[in-house]
Amino acid sequence: MLALALAVMSPLATLAGATTLAELAGAIDRAATEPDGDRVVVGHISRTLAVSVETLRTDRARTGLGWGDFLIAYRLSHEGDLPFEGIVADIRGGKVWPEIVGTYMDLATLVAEVERSKAMIEQRSEDKGPAVSRGPGQRTSGGGGRGGRRH
Repeated sequence: MLALALAVMSPLATLAGATTLAELAGAIDRAATEPDGDRVVVGHISRTLAVSVETLRTDRARTGLGWGDFLIAYRLSHEGDLPFEGIVADIRGGKVWPEIVGTYMDLATLVAEVERSKAMIEQRSEDKGPAVSRGPGQRTSGGGGRGGRRH
């Protein structure tokens, strides 16, 4: 029992959140490499944080972060009322997510929010795809069908 209590209180227990956030960031980065994944990821982040796609692309290019870490940093900046550049500097300085999150936001809440984002991105649940024109007066979204008409 004492060993369990010590394990929970050890610094390594704190790093468990960092591993979780790092894994989530990695999963989002991998989703971005799928066909059309970059559009899906940036679209989700744009809708989630109410920030334009252009602003997100510019900020991400400037920071050099992967989409996963970028999402976490942007979310923490907005919800924890922290300067985004300070978070980026912490990441570049080698800090792990629990150290950065600190007292600004509950780590479990942040992990849960990023998990939801990851799931939505992987399922492409917000991705409706462009409408396909079939000719005058005939449109269908994405796949088969004939403009919604039944035969």
